[in-house]
Amino acid sequence: MNIYHNVFFTIAILFTTSYIHAFAPSLTGPFNTAAKTRMYFSSSKLYQNTIHKVPEDDDTAIPFLDPKKNSFIECYADSIAIIEGVEYTIGNPCDTSVALCYFDENYNLVPIDLDGPLMDEIFPLAAEIVEEEFGEELVLERTPQTLTLVGELEEVEDDDDYEDENIDNIGDDEEEVEVLLSFEEDGREYVLVKLLDPVLLVGKASVDKNDQKCFLLSEEEADRVMPVLEKMFLEN
Repeated sequence: MNIYHNVFFTIAILFTTSYIHAFAPSLTGPFNTAAKTRMYFSSSKLYQNTIHKVPEDDDTAIPFLDPKKNSFIECYADSIAIIEGVEYTIGNPCDTSVALCYFDENYNLVPIDLDGPLMDEIFPLAAEIVEEEFGEELVLERTPQTLTLVGELEEVEDDDDYEDENIDNIGDDEEEVEVLLSFEEDGREYVLVKLLDPVLLVGKASVDKNDQKCFLLSEEEADRVMPVLEKMFLEN
């Protein structure tokens, strides 16, 4: 296994909504806290869809649980939405959102499926490399929805000396990332990248109002709720 250290530069990769349930950066605010509302009739009850911004100084860490995997990711609340009488919290991860990727035959950067067998194989190697490189300062965690890097990640300047003519023609749907480290395994190059655009996750609030944890959406819930949330963000 060959490891390339101190590789810092910015490239772009394409993330789809199947990779993480997140809003596009353009939808993250700011928006009017006196949110517009939409009324509708369902199951003989009149509901009111609302959304409001959480104060920026609220630094309470809220666990977003994945019930299927018995795992969680801690997030800071960005906003609260009520849809069909159900409360949802939109939060951004407390720790740095990262992704493991590889280069395909056209030198396009492809994110590894979080739940796929390739992640099972590559994640332990990447976590070991992070530990060797940064010691106790940084820890790579396999959190749900997005990998996270726990610890204080120092800001780095772009490497102006780095040029790669194979990385070009960046489209509007692609996301800029910062490469933190690169390594080879079985003849394929892998990279750990920091996601530069905001990552917002959606969790359904616990029915116990004294319990601040939220539950990450299932695919069925996401298909129903995400279009409504995105429309509410656009309207406000």
